[in-house]
Amino acid sequence: MLGCGIDLVEVTRVRRAIERHGDRFLRRVFTPAEIDYCQSRKQPWPHWAVRFAAKEAFYKSVPPEALTALIWNEVGVTRHASGSPSLVLTGRTRKQLPGWRFAVALSHERDMAIAQVLSFPPE
Repeated sequence: MLGCGIDLVEVTRVRRAIERHGDRFLRRVFTPAEIDYCQSRKQPWPHWAVRFAAKEAFYKSVPPEALTALIWNEVGVTRHASGSPSLVLTGRTRKQLPGWRFAVALSHERDMAIAQVLSFPPE
């Protein structure tokens, strides 16, 4: 059965968490590739926030019996050469969801970031 998750995040909320907890927060929540990407941006805050929202939306899109817990830094947002986003799973998260496919949509503007994830279980 198709799953759908959506999450809306205030950019300032994520910014405050990063400023308060620094590298500890970044390493716990984001993949090394996400950290590199966001830190390379002139205005990184919306990029952090939309990735945070994508992880929440991902977790909401998967039934509880398929994934026991969200391990934040095992769910990464990557970009294809075309610029379209996709999700990359690693570690236990990848092992718990073999054969699953995901579609992700991201958007951010000034103070808000939104992500939607569709999950497709193996047939």
